[in-house]
Formats: sequence, C-alpha cells, structure tokens
Amino acid sequence: MKAAVMNRVGTSLAIEDRPIPRIGPHEVLIQTKACGICGTDLHILDGHGYVPQLPHILGHEPAGVIAEIGSEVMGLNPGDRVVPHLFITCNQCYFCRTGRQQQCANLSGIIGVLVDGAFAEYFKAPATNFFRLPDTIPFDMGGLAADAVITSVHAFRRSGLAIGESAAIIGVGGIGQVLVQILKRAGVHVLALSRSQVKLDIAKQLGAAMAVDPAALDDAHGLQQFSADGIAGVFDCVGTSESMRLAARLVRKCGRIVMIGEEPQCAPVTSTEIAQRELEIIGSRNGTRQDMVEAINLLEKGAVKPVVAARFPLDDVNHALNTMRRGVPGRIVIEIS
Repeated sequence: MKAAVMNRVGTSLAIEDRPIPRIGPHEVLIQTKACGICGTDLHILDGHGYVPQLPHILGHEPAGVIAEIGSEVMGLNPGDRVVPHLFITCNQCYFCRTGRQQQCANLSGIIGVLVDGAFAEYFKAPATNFFRLPDTIPFDMGGLAADAVITSVHAFRRSGLAIGESAAIIGVGGIGQVLVQILKRAGVHVLALSRSQVKLDIAKQLGAAMAVDPAALDDAHGLQQFSADGIAGVFDCVGTSESMRLAARLVRKCGRIVMIGEEPQCAPVTSTEIAQRELEIIGSRNGTRQDMVEAINLLEKGAVKPVVAARFPLDDVNHALNTMRRGVPGRIVIEIS
C-alpha cells in the first residue's frame, strides 16, 4: 500500500510502498478515504508533544470503509463506513470505567499519534474503536469527528457554560471554528479572537457575536457591552504563554479557562491570581466515546459544519503539511482514493 512515512524528526514524510497491515481476531482493517491534518501532526514532526516509535505513519482524523474484519469481531461488516475513537484503551481501569477513556491508565496507543495512522491507503485498529459513519456525512467531514469535532464537544462539556453566558475563544482555526458553532447552538454569546482577519470573518459567519484581533481588545470595541457580567469561560486553542496570559486577562472572577492548545510553555498566571480571583483552569484532551456519539450526531444534523480550507492527495502530503504550518483558515484534508 502507499503510505506517507515519518522516518526522522524534522524531515519530510517519505511516500513509500508498505505492507497492508495484518489484523488480529479483534481488529478491523480500514481502507482510508480521507484524513484531516491538525497541529498535533506538526508537533510530532517537530519532535515534541508525542514521540512515536519511528518509522511512523501519521494521520489521526480519518474516515474510511471496513475492508476486512477479524475472526472475533461482531457488529461490524466489510463495507461499513466508519470513523475511529483514537484511544486504544484497556476498558478496565478507573478512567475507562468512568467514561474518561482518553485518560486510560493502560493506554496501548493513539491512532496516528503513537501507533500507525491513516496517511496511508489502509490502517488498522481494534473493532471497539470504530463508530459507524452515516451515509449523509461525507468522508472528509466524518474524519474530522475524530479530533476537531470531538475535541470541541468535550471542551464545551468541560466548561460547564450555560445558556445566556458569555465565552471567548482564543484561536479560531479548525477546533475554534467548531466551538463557535457548538457554543452558538447552546445559547452562549461568543467572542472570537484571532490575528487573522480571514478567520475572524469566518467566525462571524459561523455565529460569533464579536470577532476581533487580540491587539485591538479594549472598551472601544464594546467589550463591556459584549458581556456586562464578564466572560464566564475562555477556551484557549493556542496554548502559548501569551494566549494563556490573555485568557487570564479576559475571564471574570470565578470563571473557567479551558486549555485545548498544547505547547511546551509555562502558564504565566500566578498562584495568587488564581486563588484570589477563584479561577478554574481546566485541561481538555480530545474526547470520550460518548463525546464521539455526540460529534457524529451534530455532523449528521448539520448543526456543525467544519470549515475545510484545502484538500490534497496523499502524494502531496508534504505540501499540505507546509501549507498547514503557514496557516490556513480551517482544516486541511488528505484525500485517499
């Protein structure tokens, strides 16, 4: 099969001919149809965040069709359209038993992150990781359920925001754009923040009540009028020390900062500020299996429509990654025939 292989940190992926994965009795083989690209792919290529064993095949936003099932697999059949929950779990530890599968204490891998993924014509995973993808959801949209959409669903649930409250989203790329739609649907007033005017325009189109460059944030832009009671929750989709400082500046007393973006930087918020303002800083990682059900449901209803900025064939994956690195107003999808 054709695959884009990471052989070394800091170098381009190599298009190689690799054996089609052999499945075990409880696994399924997927013919990949589409796979999104996100910032985590760039982090892995740069050597931080996650460190897979090399050589490695990236790709953790896939959708495809079941090509083969293991001898013990029940409930799935060749030809089924599917999307995976990325975390290969034990299903027995405290976190799995309480529905927080992405925190599994005995994690066996993360598809496309710590085990081979879907920048290839085929990939495999345990049958229990897969969810059926309705025929009404195109493969490029369906694959985004595995990261951009499920991450947004989970982050919203972690925020505890209620109808009529106000929230800010720092960084309105792929995940931020989905968050705008979810928050708008939930009756939350949304302030979108980005240095990109194109992304700000998209955020407004998706339902943000206000969209501005962080450098221009002041009373002249109506921040007080936007939320008389203050901003109850801030979603940091960037994860830098600068964005964390901005989040702490924006959130009201007793508010919540939901950390989604991941960067190797320290939070520039003092314990004094956290304690005296009674702030809550909450981490949010991908999502649970129940979040995946909701993510697919939102896509099927058309309640969430991720923005796809560009599509590339597998042969052009390095061009796609470089385009992502330069910045695009949405997700990039690799299409695999």
